[in-house]
Amino acid sequence: MFSCEDHGRHHGALESQAFLVSGLATGIAPTRFALRASVGITADPPSLVWSEGARIFRRGHCNRPLTREVSMTTTDTAASDSGSTALEQAITTSDPLVLSRIWGFGGMTAVLVGAVASFLVGIERLDLASANIFSGADGLFQFWSAHRVAFVLLGALPALMALATTVVPRQCGGLLIFPRAAAMACWIWLIGAGMTVVGFLVDGGLGTPGGGGQRQATALTIMGILLVIGGLLLASVCVVTTIVSGRRAGMGLRDLPFTAWTVLVAATVWMGMLPVLAANTVLAYVDLRGRPALRFGAEDAIWEQVSWMFTHPAIYVLALPVLGIALDVVEATARVDQANRDVLLVATAAFGFLSFGAFAQTFFDTPGTPIAEEALSVVAAFAIVPVALAIVGGLADTLRRGAANLGSKPPAETVCALLAALLVLAGTAVGAIRVVAPLELLETSVTGAHFSLVLGASILGIGAGFYHWGEEMVGPKGRRPGLFLLGGLAVAGGTILAGVADLFSGLLDQSDFTGVDLSTAGNPGSGVDGLNVVSMLGSLVLLGGLALWMLVGSLHTAANQKGAT
Repeated sequence: MFSCEDHGRHHGALESQAFLVSGLATGIAPTRFALRASVGITADPPSLVWSEGARIFRRGHCNRPLTREVSMTTTDTAASDSGSTALEQAITTSDPLVLSRIWGFGGMTAVLVGAVASFLVGIERLDLASANIFSGADGLFQFWSAHRVAFVLLGALPALMALATTVVPRQCGGLLIFPRAAAMACWIWLIGAGMTVVGFLVDGGLGTPGGGGQRQATALTIMGILLVIGGLLLASVCVVTTIVSGRRAGMGLRDLPFTAWTVLVAATVWMGMLPVLAANTVLAYVDLRGRPALRFGAEDAIWEQVSWMFTHPAIYVLALPVLGIALDVVEATARVDQANRDVLLVATAAFGFLSFGAFAQTFFDTPGTPIAEEALSVVAAFAIVPVALAIVGGLADTLRRGAANLGSKPPAETVCALLAALLVLAGTAVGAIRVVAPLELLETSVTGAHFSLVLGASILGIGAGFYHWGEEMVGPKGRRPGLFLLGGLAVAGGTILAGVADLFSGLLDQSDFTGVDLSTAGNPGSGVDGLNVVSMLGSLVLLGGLALWMLVGSLHTAANQKGAT
């Protein structure tokens, strides 16, 4: 039996050599680089789990082998002694896998709800001169704003948190730091999401142009969004802390897989923007309550204060982790190492820097040039295009070198990840066109096209991530690649139809929010009626793809739960 001193003297003979497996998936050769410290990691595909018997020996120190035995705190109970029900265990757990399922299922359900709202708005736009589904402009506005809130704050961001709380810590070779705080963040978000949905349904929302909403319901919606922001912000802190401080010894930031790296950059940006969005909602809530609102809480002003979160440049921060997912997925399935890794790390960091959008608040515009047409906004809109092109170029190079390994039928997640990256590139191009001052497109449906392309790309990439790491998050049984690919193609096709149709409608002067009369719709030129039909069909195809994905996910989960019992 060696003593600790013996271990210190003979550390060189006992060190274990390990390599970081790129993408953490089947078949990728562990040849990228050796960790700068002795770390044990399993290379058995497709496991994400670091080897339990890993030892880190340093001169003068003796660390015990990592085992499954974890000391319990005063609030923990052994599983064998626990008499709690499944519901109680779900509510009180801090297991990242359970939390990720709550984030993922809740987020994708919200995305589905947002798609339903978008489809209803699309039906209403078939006749720009009157109201057919909704009671008037105020009712239409509530659903129009609800679909954007559902897609971003209730849908895409929480779904990304599902991957961030499971895949990212394992890519870092450690555990999620502050697991109880992460659990609290999840439930705060879920409660806030429920309040937000109820607020929209009971004639509240984020104000209306005609002031016809219910005051108390509007206050409920704002408070729900504030809780949503708080939950997402706390979860971001946990993820960033895990990446920065919870990595295995010897693993630098340059060694991180692309998903972990882009989540680190994106979460840092979220922590900069979400407090600003919270401040906007607090201003609106305080002014709304009590006496008649003066300015910030006026119903026709609430949406404009928070709308910056759903447009250029803030909307790009949702796409950044998707680019990281695409880089990891393609690298893993093509079974070749990513070339020019440092260049891509810098490019993704630049993409995140250009995504910071808390400054682009049109509500606080001063007389003169609107903030969206000032030099900073215009330069950022054009600068992000070559950055996105460089990242897509890196993907293309990996595909070229690994084409032989993909075969005639590439994996479903690879196809979806590539389509997501291409949609991000298309979204940045539309965003650049949108800020060209002579075209006067800021208030047109080009803004809606930009939103559709970037959000569609984000949802498609998130789905690819769920499928790629689905065995680790849910289990190995019940995977249906054919149905998943069909759903992914529907999501991509619906996004393209809606985005392209809205782009051309905007060029014909159709407003972003069309209202229920031609004047509010911008008195668009001829041809928009047909384009609105195409846009509505795109929303329907997108909705069908999302519903199919939910079915695939439910069958996958049910198959593994049945096997576990």
